[in-house]
Amino acid sequence: MSRKHILRLCGAASKPFLQPQLGYINHRHQQQLLTTTTTTSSSILPQLIINHQRTYSSTTGNVPLSQFPPSNRLTGRTCMITGGTSGIGFAIAERFLQEGASRVILIGRSYERLLHAASRLETCLSKSEPVETPSTDAHQPTTNPGNHHLIHSSERISLLVGDISEAGSWLRELEKAMQTTNPSILINAAGLSISSILPKSEPSDISRILRTNLEGAILTSRAFIRASIRNRVKKRTPSPSASIEPHEPSKCIINISSLLAHKSGTGAVPYAASKAGILGLTRSVAVETAASLRGVVVRSNAIVPGYIETPMISDFTEGETARLRETIPIRRFGRADEVADAAVFLAQNEYANNCVLNLDGGLSAV
Repeated sequence: MSRKHILRLCGAASKPFLQPQLGYINHRHQQQLLTTTTTTSSSILPQLIINHQRTYSSTTGNVPLSQFPPSNRLTGRTCMITGGTSGIGFAIAERFLQEGASRVILIGRSYERLLHAASRLETCLSKSEPVETPSTDAHQPTTNPGNHHLIHSSERISLLVGDISEAGSWLRELEKAMQTTNPSILINAAGLSISSILPKSEPSDISRILRTNLEGAILTSRAFIRASIRNRVKKRTPSPSASIEPHEPSKCIINISSLLAHKSGTGAVPYAASKAGILGLTRSVAVETAASLRGVVVRSNAIVPGYIETPMISDFTEGETARLRETIPIRRFGRADEVADAAVFLAQNEYANNCVLNLDGGLSAV
């Protein structure tokens, strides 16, 4: 296949690049570049209660759809998610709503895909079968209102049309949307990878990967922190005699990195560099916000996924899939809802700061 075959992944492990013939997808997936379909495995989180009635199986098809039953741990919280129209970003949006989040705001470059994601979320919440095509309802505008406009799709779901790889061109609108909705959680899940060895990589592709995966996350984090400061200033009481506000949960940024950030691979140098940069961003924000902000607590954490069941996997042959599973100690791919479990933990645990969670089924140990 040609270099232009593009992977739909954000947090994939290194094996697709070590075995390039496994790292391509059909052209039908190329329109979904900025959505995240990261790879993960079961979360090992002592703070979360495992359902002991669950029967463990190393076969992905036998794993229950939900490891940890929702328990309203995010009641009243608002979350903004980049790359939330499919894959891991969508799974996090769905799980946060199940956990009682008052609103999720999906950011994506395609208005139609955003509408489709919103419709799927509504369907999931009503415990019906997912819809197959985009649809609208009384809350959803039937025509595209244009980029950078906040759209309230329903009571608990909002949409923001914008290209994260070009976030620098609409930072003011992004920050304004954050001030208006006042999210307490930001999920940086948008990602792009183009499989090619470095000597054959086009400079424009390298730039696109870095802009989407790293610069986009930096700029959205910047807007999130600035909006948090401005909203905090607005909430300051005018006098000592004024009523004291109840304790509010801290703000939280959750970045989706990749196993390639610290495990070598072939054919993904810009991607690996961008995901290593995500870990640097996570650490630096955790320290800088504590040192420079007053009255605003912003925690910064990251998830480092391995393989996950995605449409990309459907392009592998049965033999290829079996060989890939054999490289993972628990002998199966992860699921997006397992990463969502970890995101809930990071969002609600007030002591989780600079917390980097590997969710790769043990692949990072081999």
